Amino acid sequence: MLGKYIFTRLKPNSPIEAQIHFDAGVRLATEGLYPEAVVELKKAIRANPNCAASQLELGLTCHKLGHFNQAIKAYSEALEVQPDLVTAYRNLGAAYNGLGDFVKALKAYTKAIVLTPNDPELRNDLGLTYFNIGSYADALKAHQQALKIDPDNARAHYCLGLVYLDLDDTDLALAEHSHLKGLNETELAFQLLDKIQRQSRQAS
Repeated sequence: MLGKYIFTRLKPNSPIEAQIHFDAGVRLATEGLYPEAVVELKKAIRANPNCAASQLELGLTCHKLGHFNQAIKAYSEALEVQPDLVTAYRNLGAAYNGLGDFVKALKAYTKAIVLTPNDPELRNDLGLTYFNIGSYADALKAHQQALKIDPDNARAHYCLGLVYLDLDDTDLALAEHSHLKGLNETELAFQLLDKIQRQSRQAS
């Protein structure tokens, strides 16, 4: 006698279907198969348009492909679903930076900082964006705020060194190099010293 088997067909646009496509997209992205991951994540979004995680993951995957406009669209849609999603604001800032749209990047980072004021890396992201537009006073302020939160933050010391170097203040740049050495951040210390030495050779 044949046993009884029950076959369940997933309903279109069901949360279960969305989760299956989302999991497949994340797995493919982890394997570096980004175009295939995009296809699965778009299917997940069609199945459940109100899932911020799927929109965010799609944005990250498009970002890795260098498709900044598509990434921005996905991050923005994630924020429509979940307006307090700090990661989406931060990634939105990075995508705008990738397009060279620094003003919009500043706005995105500022919104992220409002939501998470004690994250030093967001301050560093903000500072680097100010650095990119030549707003050195604001860049210094942002990185110094990062150090108030985390005095041993190597990235903040390195970025401050870059700002001081652009301001032709070699002594302060070297002081940041010393901070990095004291933190045993050998690679960052070497990179900053190399930039300092290059600038010194160009000036001589």
